[in-house]
Amino acid sequence: MTQSNFMTLANSDKQLTLIYHSEEHIGRQVLAYTQAENIPIHDIDLAHVKLTPTHWAELASKMRINVKDLVNTEHPDFSQKFESVVNLLENDWLTLLVQNPEILKGPILIKGDKIAMLSNPQDMLHFVK
Repeated sequence: MTQSNFMTLANSDKQLTLIYHSEEHIGRQVLAYTQAENIPIHDIDLAHVKLTPTHWAELASKMRINVKDLVNTEHPDFSQKFESVVNLLENDWLTLLVQNPEILKGPILIKGDKIAMLSNPQDMLHFVK
């Protein structure tokens, strides 16, 4: 998928868009469930696709959260690389996400105007209804 198609696909009411990192189990479980149930889904695996700072900022804005709230500061990679860095500017958080997408707090599911960050696979069931 090219990055220019990202927001167009994310706004489709006809399919889900899942933004996840394939090394993280919740995103893999959501993807497996949608495939098993034949739910149309466009998956964006952050291990292979790099989102831009603009994409991350738009996602945070649509969820009505700060960019830093997209980051799992308890993730082992975050702890190892950045230790106790928490007082950063928004651009710094964006740069961290672009360069280290594995620190995303949870997979993001989008359908039309609905968007949610999932903390467990069951959250998806409420989202698709």
